Amino acid sequence: MKLDVLYSAANHPWPQLRDHVMRAEAEGYGRAWVFDHLSGAMLSGTRMLECFTLAGALAAATSTIGIGTLVVNAANRPAGVAVAAAASVQEISGGRFVFGLGAGSAPGTRWAREHELLDIPLHGSIQRRHQHLIDVIDLCDIQWDPGRVERWAGFPLPSPRPPILLGVNSVSLATIAGARCDAMNVALDHPRIEEFIAAARAARASSDLAGRPFEVNAWTALSDAALDPDGDAQRRVTELGGDGLVLVA
Repeated sequence: MKLDVLYSAANHPWPQLRDHVMRAEAEGYGRAWVFDHLSGAMLSGTRMLECFTLAGALAAATSTIGIGTLVVNAANRPAGVAVAAAASVQEISGGRFVFGLGAGSAPGTRWAREHELLDIPLHGSIQRRHQHLIDVIDLCDIQWDPGRVERWAGFPLPSPRPPILLGVNSVSLATIAGARCDAMNVALDHPRIEEFIAAARAARASSDLAGRPFEVNAWTALSDAALDPDGDAQRRVTELGGDGLVLVA
């Protein structure tokens, strides 16, 4: 069972985050993940660090542990900015970055409060939010292609291309993950987790990426029980045919 860890910048200042991740690296964790929020209040905290800045700093402070975003809200940045930032962290990390991406929430929800304060527009239609997500993935395919056309010369070109992980909380997102991405992540206690995994795997089998590896990860709170190889959390991931567990501190 692959174990990853996520320490929230809403609750830990930079020196603690750095030290926690360096300790996780020494202890053999596979990846360290960071949230993408603009205000720590979204996570009941009083502080926050921008996710790509934090990911780059953690990449520079470590040497072996993977670094990932869990997950970048596609609404927080223009597609080109997010794609360039992800490529930049991949270079800084020496190829250890995972570009975790998500569709974001609807206007008026709890998670939209930071956008309202900053006048960041959110699509009211779930179809438009999902299309914007696809637009980001499309731009990754275009800009990260070693044989890209001349118009993209000068934009960051990651080598190797970082894997794209999609945060999933619906069948439609699971389908996008399976058809277009390298991995998915879902809450371990989500009542529809089996349905989401099945939808992603079905989409993978019928996509242009059929035959390529597809990683299934779940997240849960960090606890002694979740760290137990014989505990319910790790046993559940195994039963689902999953690949790893992200422990959120």
